[in-house]
Amino acid sequence: MNYFAEDLDGLLQSNALERIGIGMRRVCFRLPDGKYCLKCYRSDAEIEEGKFPGLLPFIPLSVSNIREIRAGRFDKKLNTCCQEYRYYFSLKKRLPADLVGVFPDMVKQVCLHDRGQAVVEELIVNSDGMPSKRFEVELCAADKPMREKLILSYRKLADDFVKYAVRFYDPPNILVQWLADGKYRLRVPDFEPVSRCFLSIYNIPFFSRIKARRRFDRYLCNIGFKNA
Repeated sequence: MNYFAEDLDGLLQSNALERIGIGMRRVCFRLPDGKYCLKCYRSDAEIEEGKFPGLLPFIPLSVSNIREIRAGRFDKKLNTCCQEYRYYFSLKKRLPADLVGVFPDMVKQVCLHDRGQAVVEELIVNSDGMPSKRFEVELCAADKPMREKLILSYRKLADDFVKYAVRFYDPPNILVQWLADGKYRLRVPDFEPVSRCFLSIYNIPFFSRIKARRRFDRYLCNIGFKNA
């Protein structure tokens, strides 16, 4: 993974990167080799695109989102990319290898000239090179036997996150990565390990476990599989 900040700055400035995702604060670009992606904060131009770029009616970003973007770009403590980077390596030290494997295999932190702190990480794709889809999408498209297998895998991941007190806020970001011979595994490409509340009790393992369980259960309920 030989990407340096000056190379990435040049690619961004030349508009040579394909944007493959955009959230309230961050944006994700596919890098030229197709194996990695760049996650960084929105530029000022991307702030002007609003909450859901390309969709109507136009909805501007909230004042709090804009404030977080501009305050967090270069601040290593506030920047979500830095938080993920630090937490990722702390997890590698204390989780079993199979659980570490749900996160990206490679993560590198960089500081860009205009966008501030960012990360380059593995782009999670299926064995055929196609992008992995969200758990919800695969679950709804699966037949009953596969749906049952996916839900069992999801509950196993939830149990592991609770057992090891993994701070995790966004179950909708879980992907299903299809491997050879019809096998699969759940992957977590994007997570926010630090609450944005001024004082967060969820850094305490006991409360992290409660939070993780509640988030996982609520997500299944929200997508219509509460009793599955």
